[in-house]
Amino acid sequence: MKRITLVDDSRITQMIIKGVLSENYEMDLQENGLDGIAAIKKFMPDLVLLDIHLPDIDGYEVCRVLKNDEKTRDIPIIFITSMDSVQERVKGFEAGSEDYVVKPFYPQELLARVKAHLATRSAKAQAVEVGRLMVFREMAVALSHEINNPLTALYAFLHVLWRETGNPGEMAAGSLMGMQAELDRIRRITEKLGQASQLAETRYNHEITMVDICNI
Repeated sequence: MKRITLVDDSRITQMIIKGVLSENYEMDLQENGLDGIAAIKKFMPDLVLLDIHLPDIDGYEVCRVLKNDEKTRDIPIIFITSMDSVQERVKGFEAGSEDYVVKPFYPQELLARVKAHLATRSAKAQAVEVGRLMVFREMAVALSHEINNPLTALYAFLHVLWRETGNPGEMAAGSLMGMQAELDRIRRITEKLGQASQLAETRYNHEITMVDICNI
């Protein structure tokens, strides 16, 4: 179950939001900015809901601290506040938040926004993983080509040895056969590296493409 941290000093707001989200998400409730920052860095939630007016530091500063930390910068932050002016919204987005919800809000709207931002984060994480695996695939193919050149030469040298030794003794024949077996083993490995499979894609709901990263 995904974890959401709510930073809000209003017990009523905490109760309402927990009631909306707790069925689908694990909720962590914090009442001030400093405790919120500490809890977020410790537990690394999947999303943060953040009030602007807090007893110690304001939500803008909490947001800036989290977005300036490499460990927490990718956690989506949604401001939930009664402040509805354009200036406050702009300040929220400038601080680094992904969204801004004004109190009072419709529970269905909050749930939809949370789901959307969690889905976006999952998609970004998957894209990063696919990118890493694609780099690995390219390295594997390149490595296969690099190994194949000296491997071809070794096969040629081994062929010469078989030909020149004519009728080798038992020990020499065993050594040559062992070399042949190990070269064949290396060749099979390089073939697997060179045949790293392509991305497998499946379409869902007409617009969503799922990438099977296990088949890279």
